[in-house]
Amino acid sequence: MSRVQAIRDHHGKDCRFLSFKRGDIIFVYHKLAGKREDLWAGSIDKQFGYFPKDAVQEEEVHATMQKVVETQNSDFFCMDEFGYLIDSSHLDSDDVDEEC
Repeated sequence: MSRVQAIRDHHGKDCRFLSFKRGDIIFVYHKLAGKREDLWAGSIDKQFGYFPKDAVQEEEVHATMQKVVETQNSDFFCMDEFGYLIDSSHLDSDDVDEEC
C-alpha cells in the first residue's frame, strides 16, 4: 500500500476506473501485474477504481512486501441508473491518453 499524488488529470471511462485531478492524493491498494501492469487500483475518499500508474507520483510507501495473486477476469462490474449491468467485457484497457 502506498500514497501517491496525481501529476495530471485523468478521466476514467467507466465505473471501474478512477477519475482525478492533478494534485489529488490517492491511496494505492493494488499494483497490477502481468498484461495490465500499467494499472494500479486505489481510492480517493470513498471512490475506488483502477488508474494508470504513469498519471501519479509515489510519495510514501506503507508496505514493501509484494505478493502476486491471480484475479478474476473482472473484479467488479458497472450498473446503469436503472440497475442493469453494463457490458464492459470489450473494455480491456483504460485510455490513458484521455484527459479531463
